[in-house]
Amino acid sequence: MRGILHILWEALRDLWENLFILVVLNLLTLLLALPVVTFPPALAGLWYVSNQIANGETAEWGDYFHGFRRYFLKAWGLALINVLASTIVLVNIWFYRPGVVPLDISDNLAAWIRSIFVVLGFGWWCYQCYPMAMLLEQEDQRIRVALRNSAILLIAYPGATLVLGVLALLLLGLSLYFPPLLALVTLAFLAVACNKMVVHLLKPFRERAKAEKAGQDTSSRPDNEKAEDVNETE
Repeated sequence: MRGILHILWEALRDLWENLFILVVLNLLTLLLALPVVTFPPALAGLWYVSNQIANGETAEWGDYFHGFRRYFLKAWGLALINVLASTIVLVNIWFYRPGVVPLDISDNLAAWIRSIFVVLGFGWWCYQCYPMAMLLEQEDQRIRVALRNSAILLIAYPGATLVLGVLALLLLGLSLYFPPLLALVTLAFLAVACNKMVVHLLKPFRERAKAEKAGQDTSSRPDNEKAEDVNETE
């Protein structure tokens, strides 16, 4: 838990250190949400800049538009998947309302089914903290790979996923009551926090892969040396 809070504190520090550019880009992203068609790519641009910051690199204005253009279609792909899954969950939550279910099932069963979809909906909400940030981190740029790797993070780190999801929900809820927060920093902070979390959670996987690669290299050296000895003898 302490490690998770430390990551979120680092995200808040990064937000403060890059406050001017992130506030401007937060406003720009909200403006680009008005035409709808540019909203997912605008989020991709904001996530791209935040990924640069999360990795300790200097964020520049051009990075936003680079991310906007490069991930235009992939951002829409993720958005459509999200809309489809969210629609399925919300329709079922509405459909299984106790007392008005058009099926011949008991109210208790309807309440249980509805509760399952509420839990699934919240789980999907938490899961959505990862795919875009994962897409930016991985070498394989396929959406299905980003979704798979995001699921692996969710299963490997349920506590971190839960904390991040609850924080995002609370921050967006607070922003509805205090719109200036949404206009200035809400999306920017979520972008930095999601990227920061993914970068940190991927470290053990990357270190393990690096160690396995080093082990394979070490085990192959004696064979190479023997081959060189044979060649020298000949």
